[in-house]
Amino acid sequence: MKDLSDIDTQKKRDFDDLQHEISGIDNGRMKRFLNATDERSPEGKRKKREQERIRQRLADLLLDPVYARLHRELGSKLSRAEADADSALDTLQRQLAEVDQALADMADRAARDPKGKLVFRYADGRVVYEDGSTVAGEIAEGIVWPPDAPSSESYFALQAQREQIAEQLMEWDSYRNDVLGRIRDTYDDEENPFQSPDDIQDALDQIESARPPAPSVVVDHAAAPETITTTVSAFPQIPKT
Repeated sequence: MKDLSDIDTQKKRDFDDLQHEISGIDNGRMKRFLNATDERSPEGKRKKREQERIRQRLADLLLDPVYARLHRELGSKLSRAEADADSALDTLQRQLAEVDQALADMADRAARDPKGKLVFRYADGRVVYEDGSTVAGEIAEGIVWPPDAPSSESYFALQAQREQIAEQLMEWDSYRNDVLGRIRDTYDDEENPFQSPDDIQDALDQIESARPPAPSVVVDHAAAPETITTTVSAFPQIPKT
């Protein structure tokens, strides 16, 4: 059992060591109390001062009336662009699912060759597989065509629409995440904000210039699957300010 005087000595040594660590004085012994993330340590104090200096940088930038005006404009325009992009993505994802369902319905009604592969017939009598390759004449002659079998024109037109929707979806996804997402990261980053009014203006310009065309393929629910048409849909544009 330790003597009380030994305990008091240990307590005093611990107290002295803690004070040395807080003040940054090297007493030759291993640090036992504070690590670099502790705000009381020299490193923790340095990091805290650096964070305060960085936050003050944004406050100083906002004292510039031009910077402050553009910063507010960017916040508003960025939010509208994000909402528009989310709406476009939702529309395109829904349309893609609808066209996929329409294609599946066509496949269910399509004729098949003796091996079960889908076949389609053009108005001029040509018979092709779903990849567009020609069906051999002797095979085509033996195909039994259901009365509601979709035509080649209808099937491939819908396939083309699917490709168009998928391409638009990729463009809007890239715009939403790569363009707007990067601008949002900088806008919300107090430690590394836009450094000048010109930087903000560049971001404002990019919101406009990188914006993809409005979604344009609309599935007509009133039509049969093989008569789905392509029309231009009204889609909100970001007003210029």
